[in-house]
Amino acid sequence: MFNRDTWLEIAHTVLSHPLRTALTGVSIALGVFILVVMQGLGFGLQNGVEQQFADDAVNSIWVQAGRTQLAYKGNQANKQVKIRENDVEAMFAEMDTVYASSRRIRKWGVQMEHGDQAGSYPIRGVDPDHQMLENTKLTDGRYVNQRDIDEETKIAVLGQTIVDEIYQGENPIGTHIIIGGVLFSVVGTFNDPASRWENKMAVVPYSTAKKLFRGGRDKVDQVILGTGDMKIAKTITLTDRLLNWFKERKSVHPEDSRGIWMNNNNEEYQKYQNIFMGIELFIWGIGLLTLLAGAVGVANILAIAVKERTKEIGVRKALGATGLSIVGLVVQESLALMLVSGCLGLVMGVGLLEFVSPFIDHEYFQNPQVDSRIALVALAVLSVVGVISGIGPAIRAVSIKPVEALRDE
Repeated sequence: MFNRDTWLEIAHTVLSHPLRTALTGVSIALGVFILVVMQGLGFGLQNGVEQQFADDAVNSIWVQAGRTQLAYKGNQANKQVKIRENDVEAMFAEMDTVYASSRRIRKWGVQMEHGDQAGSYPIRGVDPDHQMLENTKLTDGRYVNQRDIDEETKIAVLGQTIVDEIYQGENPIGTHIIIGGVLFSVVGTFNDPASRWENKMAVVPYSTAKKLFRGGRDKVDQVILGTGDMKIAKTITLTDRLLNWFKERKSVHPEDSRGIWMNNNNEEYQKYQNIFMGIELFIWGIGLLTLLAGAVGVANILAIAVKERTKEIGVRKALGATGLSIVGLVVQESLALMLVSGCLGLVMGVGLLEFVSPFIDHEYFQNPQVDSRIALVALAVLSVVGVISGIGPAIRAVSIKPVEALRDE
């Protein structure tokens, strides 16, 4: 298999028709190149989307009120629906198990000051489970806890953008920051690489935000529910049941899609997984069809080569060459052409992705690289296709009789 003279002979045979060999090699290299680049781009898109899901717990359901589209039970269209704390408590009573939950109060454009630095940023009033439901990664300090909720403490957890712009290198833990004219103690910081928007937020206890920024009113902007290890089908059933319950409780028309809004992250994540699986199968289909076209080209080249070398093959058999050695020679030629061309396409595809990767900076498209397993699979496919491509011409070569071959020309 690895005889030096044999491989020199294969190289001479393949290179004896440079144009024919080059055209076939280019088709194979182009097929692998397209496969690698498309896989890399699909991988980059998948990374970006999964990073966005990493920003929130996948096993969660989000509840939010909006404006009605349809008049219903005495309520006019375009009426603002409001979720109250007693609605949240009643919703919990409708659930068999509450794995985790957090109410949210949102306020935009709040003035924040520390020393001579100031800026306008949004804040969120949350419950302790919010850290898990939002997948918040602390970089220092701690998060909101139940004692903060019970005692309405004036503590804040700052996003990395606020730390960079307001503190400018100073460690914020243990310092004070003025938020909306009220002095807060900074107890923690967090960084969310998946969302620049999250890093511009300051998080405070829900009860504190309600008292200071809502005047004690019990309006809840959002509710996040954790679904634990529930099966996706059960979370879908739960979401539909809670949505219908909420619409009935708040007198929202059953067909109204804006009055009460619920998002099941379990279901959404599964949808994206299915989409990317379909994209990956499509990419592999295109790549394999392209490789198949290249394999047909290789088979044609070898068939022509066998025809041209009929007399040579006859001489080999007359001198005692076995059928297996002739089959091995033809198959090795096919394999060499497939692997050399395929590796060239693989290197070009990986090189292109490595070149463009540093210039791509988008939340929904990150790190377009090729998985090493895909490269190994591509090489394995090339090897198999190379062997298959050489079988037909090899059988033709073995069937040549020495007497007929020597008489052929």
